[in-house]
Amino acid sequence: MRANVEPEDAGTGREAALRRVLDDHLAAAAGGGGEPESAGLALLDRERWAEAAEVLADALRQAERDGAPPAVLAARLNLARALTRTGDLDRAIELLGPLPDGFAALPEPDDGARARALASLGEAYLRADRPVAAINFFGQALEILRRLDAVDGQAAMFTCIAEAARLRGDGPAERAARARAAELSPGA
Repeated sequence: MRANVEPEDAGTGREAALRRVLDDHLAAAAGGGGEPESAGLALLDRERWAEAAEVLADALRQAERDGAPPAVLAARLNLARALTRTGDLDRAIELLGPLPDGFAALPEPDDGARARALASLGEAYLRADRPVAAINFFGQALEILRRLDAVDGQAAMFTCIAEAARLRGDGPAERAARARAAELSPGA
C-alpha cells in the first residue's frame, strides 16, 4: 500500500535530498576532491564553521605558496570570517587587522574587499563584546560603501551599528541606526 505524501512532505524531502547532495559534494571537496577555497566558502554558507575554518586554512596555505597578494588577502579574510564564527576571535582579529590596509595597498585597490574586511573586523570585535571598537570598524566600512554607492551594504552596516549600540546600551543610537537601515532597504 502506498503512503500518502503531503505536498509539504514532498518539498521537505526534496530539500533534504538537495542538502545531502550538497553535503556529499562539500565532503568530497574538503577531502581534496575540489578547490579548497570554494569548498570552504560553501561550508561557511552552510554554517559549518569548524569545517570551513579547517578547509579555509588549507586554502590560505595554498594561496601563500602561490604568492598572489590579492588571493592571499582574500584567503585571510575568508579564514578570519570562519574563525570569528567558531569563536576563535583573537586569531580572527589577528588575521583581519592588516587586511583593510592590504586591500588598499594593492596595485588596483579593492575597496569592496576593504569594506568587507572592516565589516568582518567589526563583527569579530562585536562578538568579543567590544561594541565601541566594532562601531568604529562598521563606520569605516559604511564610509567605503557610501563611496561605492552600495545601498544594501550600507543598510547592513547600519544594522550592525544598531546591534553594537544595543550592546553598548545606547538606545537612541540603536534606534537611529535601525531607522536608517530601514530607510535604505524599504522592502526588507
